[in-house]
Amino acid sequence: MDARTTSIYTRVTPQEKQKMARTAKRCGLSLSEYIRQRCLGYAPRELPSEDLYWLCEYLRDCQANAAEQDAEFIRGMLQQIRELLILPGRDG
Repeated sequence: MDARTTSIYTRVTPQEKQKMARTAKRCGLSLSEYIRQRCLGYAPRELPSEDLYWLCEYLRDCQANAAEQDAEFIRGMLQQIRELLILPGRDG
């Protein structure tokens, strides 16, 4: 990965900066990383609730104790949860 050595400056209103900072925080990102991801075409998602992590752990436990056919189904569910709710998506 290349070192980030170049800066880009832009002017925003205090309200715009505040809104971007709040959104970045809800996504678990610094303001710089949030802006970088948005400009590169990513749509960072807000951090999921603890309930979602509990659900994933529960499904993993079910998978470990399930027959192979059921375990494959649960693996698919876990992947869908990750893709839909956890991993950052791309715009468009």
